[in-house]
Amino acid sequence: MKYFVIFIFSFALLSTPSYAQDYKKHKVAKGETIASIAKAYKITPYDIYRLNPDAKNGLKENTTLLIPSASKAPQTEPVKEKTTKVANTIHEVQPKETLFSLSKKYDVSVDDIKKANTVTLENGLQVGQKIIIPIKGSGVAAQVKAEKKAETKPNQPSYMYHVVEKGETKYSIAKEYGMTIQLLDELNPEVKDTLPLGYKLKLDKNAIIKKEGMVQPAQPVKEYVDYQVQPKETLYSLTKRTGLTEEQIVALNPDVKDGLKDGMVLKLPKGVNTEFVADVSNKPVTGLAATLKKSETKELALVLPFHIARIESDTIRAKLLRSDKFLNMTLDFYAGAMMAIDSAKTLGLPLKVKILDSKESKSSSDVSALAGGLAGMDAIIGPFFPNNVETLASLLANKGVPVISPLSKEEAKSFSNLYQSVPTSETVRGAMLDYLKTKNGNIIAVVDAKKNSSRQFIATNLPVAKFASLNADGTLMIDALKGMLVKDRLNYVILETERIGMILGTTKALVESLSDYQIQLVVLERYDTFDNDELPLSRLVSLKMLYPSVTNDSDSARSLLFAKVFREKNNVVPNQYATRGFDLTFDTILRIFQPESFKEVSAEKASEQVENKFAYTAAKGGNHNTGVYILYYDQDLSTKIAE
Repeated sequence: MKYFVIFIFSFALLSTPSYAQDYKKHKVAKGETIASIAKAYKITPYDIYRLNPDAKNGLKENTTLLIPSASKAPQTEPVKEKTTKVANTIHEVQPKETLFSLSKKYDVSVDDIKKANTVTLENGLQVGQKIIIPIKGSGVAAQVKAEKKAETKPNQPSYMYHVVEKGETKYSIAKEYGMTIQLLDELNPEVKDTLPLGYKLKLDKNAIIKKEGMVQPAQPVKEYVDYQVQPKETLYSLTKRTGLTEEQIVALNPDVKDGLKDGMVLKLPKGVNTEFVADVSNKPVTGLAATLKKSETKELALVLPFHIARIESDTIRAKLLRSDKFLNMTLDFYAGAMMAIDSAKTLGLPLKVKILDSKESKSSSDVSALAGGLAGMDAIIGPFFPNNVETLASLLANKGVPVISPLSKEEAKSFSNLYQSVPTSETVRGAMLDYLKTKNGNIIAVVDAKKNSSRQFIATNLPVAKFASLNADGTLMIDALKGMLVKDRLNYVILETERIGMILGTTKALVESLSDYQIQLVVLERYDTFDNDELPLSRLVSLKMLYPSVTNDSDSARSLLFAKVFREKNNVVPNQYATRGFDLTFDTILRIFQPESFKEVSAEKASEQVENKFAYTAAKGGNHNTGVYILYYDQDLSTKIAE
């Protein structure tokens, strides 16, 4: 037994790592820290703590530390690289969603969502954005406060941060910064099990060791270009084209905070899109019909989701027409398009039309099979679903065939031959703010507490707006609102809410103030709540409610004539889809029969049909309709276009 014990003891001595006896002694000098000593010996603080546990309680001058040799210091055992565990949900923002509704849906705080999406949410929450939903309890909540300045007291570490990107692991990050995983865990104890995307890992600056021969990445050198402001250009349109925020532009050009002026020279980062495209959204129709070129035959294709195979028999057709809203929408659009084609024949245009069944749904279609026969078209209208339009545009991009998306207002992939004919929600809301910028009014915003993204959107794009205060329960402070009204100017009050109670309370207070002040109610989106029976129409009329719209809701002579002709031809009154089918098809026909190419004429000329305006602007690699109407409720109970 004695021999056995001796054997074990001897084995233990033989098994002791060689580095345990290969170390140096270091006497602590005044002002030295563990981090500075580790850096001097090209080891990590963890290596010093391993041999000097008491050092964690602080260093005293003249004490002696055991320092392992850099060549003998324990090396982190190679770890097989694994993809970072994605502990976050990626959510695509849907219409009418807010940060508050998302926080409730995923049971995380609004601050956590903001912290995990600092760059994405610079301009507020937008439809179609893909944002990170941080996992509850992942430690992101602990990073709500802004990064503290590095402490300068002796013996205190100085920190830096690394934002976790997709595919990174603790091993890869530790390796990148030349530190151990153990130290990484000590500095970030809240993320031992998961490594959330967007999380800011704390790193000790002094513990980061530059490897010999390592080439440090050069700091990017910012270069700038001079840009001259064009006539009628707005700060909003400049942000949309360049991708910069108003704050970034103002930071480089302080004078811009007083507004853009024609001819002003701005300093902008090199590489941003500064190609100016004239704002044609407010130009009157210059008579596309007066400049038609009829000498060449043009071909137009309608690619619509008829699903002919589904309606072969009269019985099935009758049943579907009673129940299938999507089919009815398609047929209404088609009826309007056929009227536009008849109008083209009346004008004597040599037009050939190809009508194809796309057999599409959100997830499938016959688009790819049809693309080969569409390469020679002068323009294509359809399909209906955004992903199918994108597929067709991508297949015909090298041919330069214009593909016009008829109904989608979603953000889509960009192709130079793809035309989004419906303005996006952001464009519509931005048009309303651009209109207000042209007025010398006192602008007050009453924003629901649940619509923080709207508040950010207004603050970013209309800095002169003042925000009315709310009570703790989210209701409006009526007296505070009245105190913000001024007598010498028109008071534009932006109301951004879908809650009937808040609408009733705010509009009642404004109507009561009409005897003393000039007031006009403004909404960025005409929610269904404004049609609530509890809300008297007379109240909105008294306040001459202003709202943006992609359609002209006023009863113009043109719309009345179209309704009469359509009813005579189809025995029904045209709905919005029938009118849009006519407007888009007729506008497209007029454009392909111009002396210039479709791309050129779309970049230069606006067109207005029965209810829709088409003013395409090239941006973000695609073409987007910016044609928006600013309408108001008039005293005669009609809707009119605002001057």
